[in-house]
Amino acid sequence: MDHPPLPDTIAVLPGTDVEDAWERFHPFEALHHLHTICDPLTSDDLDEVVATLDPRDGDRVLDVACGHGELLARMAERADIDGTGIDLSPWVLLRAIARAPRLSWWLGDGAATPDDTWDITTCLGGSWIWDGFKGTAAALAARASRRIAIGDLRLRSPADRVALGDAPEAASLTEGEQVDSLRSLDLEPITQIVPDESAWRGYHELVIESARTYAQAHPDDPGADHVAMAESSMRNEYERLTAHLAWTVWVADVT
Repeated sequence: MDHPPLPDTIAVLPGTDVEDAWERFHPFEALHHLHTICDPLTSDDLDEVVATLDPRDGDRVLDVACGHGELLARMAERADIDGTGIDLSPWVLLRAIARAPRLSWWLGDGAATPDDTWDITTCLGGSWIWDGFKGTAAALAARASRRIAIGDLRLRSPADRVALGDAPEAASLTEGEQVDSLRSLDLEPITQIVPDESAWRGYHELVIESARTYAQAHPDDPGADHVAMAESSMRNEYERLTAHLAWTVWVADVT
């Protein structure tokens, strides 16, 4: 498929199929190209995450599933960090490197991140990489010396697990289960940032608007009509998920 060149300044992790990554994440590009923050967080919510992480001059910071790089960029505006963002979508990394060119950007699977130690590790919205909340928290904790942040879905109540039935989201944890998971890994929760309903709705509406504008700008793309016609199903999916789930970011200390 046609795509821009990958800048030489984006490092490619060993084993990464670059052409496959361009094609695989093209639908995500169609649905998120208007986003600055690729998660259901407001700008103020993200600022709270950054403030609680408390980056300091000289900190090594790793952001897995970095998206458009907004979290790392804001951390770099707060302190002189040595920041690295990793994502498997070359599309998002083009925006990340434009947003913060002095930071390091890696193309590859987050699970293939080299074993190393950073002061701060984060993963907002990429818990699928390590099979869920606890696996992601464990992976972040294994690589962090001071603090982590993890953003994921959580069940509103234990009853919602039953209500979701066989849906994949039924595997999400409750708030109490997330806290227990963190503490079992010697992580001490500092704060939980829970965006209000407007944040998730705003994120979702921008997905729909991204789909519309993509379809208008790419009338010859065979997938454009499909993307544009998916609005009804996307709205139904939003209503289904928000009835049973919340989105949350935990910031925790490594103890």
